[in-house]
Amino acid sequence: MSTAALFLAIPGVAAVMFLVLRLKRGVVYARLRRQQSQMIDQIATGAERWFTPPTALPFFSRRLVSLANLLPMPILTHLQSVVAGARRDERSYIPGHKQGGTISYEQLHALGPELVAFYQSRVLRDLVSDLVGVRVVPTPLHDQSSCSLLIYDRPRDHIGWHYDHNFYRGRHFTVLLCLLNEDRIHGGLSSAHLQARIGGRDEVIPTPPNTLVVFEGAQVLHRVTGLGPGQTRVQLSMTYCTDPSAPWYKALIRRGKDMAYFGIRALWT
Repeated sequence: MSTAALFLAIPGVAAVMFLVLRLKRGVVYARLRRQQSQMIDQIATGAERWFTPPTALPFFSRRLVSLANLLPMPILTHLQSVVAGARRDERSYIPGHKQGGTISYEQLHALGPELVAFYQSRVLRDLVSDLVGVRVVPTPLHDQSSCSLLIYDRPRDHIGWHYDHNFYRGRHFTVLLCLLNEDRIHGGLSSAHLQARIGGRDEVIPTPPNTLVVFEGAQVLHRVTGLGPGQTRVQLSMTYCTDPSAPWYKALIRRGKDMAYFGIRALWT
């Protein structure tokens, strides 16, 4: 084969490889949808009774609210034990911006199905809807960030100032449940702080374990400061939106973002 013919064949080979990988991912997501349906029938039915939403809710006028002591202690302890058994995280490092571990939505179906069931539960969805003032739904299965664990367990783990980009047609909200936040050397909480820039001021948002933080990430600039030695901070990160459909170009951008956190497989989602 001549060099010219070989050069012309490359796009065709690449297209075939892309199609094969997409088809393989399609099989994976079909399996996850079946698994998720079973979880909703089994685990999520119990998750509906995990907590009683508070009757008095804070106003969402600043696009960020938090609720302390969301879950009963036995439920929190159970979820913490799930996290302890699921600590097969992928490390990501973006110089000058991010260092930390993540467990994707796809992986959580196997490693922490209770966490997925909690995310999918109607009681949590209704609470978030009431907090933000609009009806929301979970973001799609192929979005690796829909429900994930953010794991900070090494010195200097952090993420710099950023917005949570909205890849969907509807409004998009980030929900964080702090599961672990500890300093094993000195006791108390870790030195990592969630900070948000609201009204031109940088505010520390307290995140002791069992705190739920809900904010419109595309509108609120935020970061997590660096972790110290002997410290751990684990957040269950969940996203909801008012319309989960997405234009093709935003779906492509979303894949690129997911690759930075969850590896090359995110390209085929």
